[in-house]
Amino acid sequence: MIAHCGINCDECPSYKGTISGDEARLTKMNEDFGDGTTDAIDFVCLGCRYVDLKLIATDCSRCQIRACALARGVDFCATCGEYLACETVKPYRGDGTSPRDRMNAFLRAKFARASRG
Repeated sequence: MIAHCGINCDECPSYKGTISGDEARLTKMNEDFGDGTTDAIDFVCLGCRYVDLKLIATDCSRCQIRACALARGVDFCATCGEYLACETVKPYRGDGTSPRDRMNAFLRAKFARASRG
């Protein structure tokens, strides 16, 4: 699964811990990223593409990128007309060389072509 911002959920420890039933991985996420009021269950996540917030890691359910994509009705930020100027998704845009950057470029090209014809 690919998140709205282009992150591959298959690389996320919360997602991997959830789909593999690895409580130790979720506990580690809580230790590394929890705020002292969370526990491993707060890191249970099936990816941010779901509307039901109970299926998403607690922190990810508050993601401004996700909220923006849903509000604009876009599946991926890269397909939004504001993508290149967007300050919200800017931290997730790289220098164009990473696999995520290339994937986003492919998506932008495909959507641009579809818009023209």
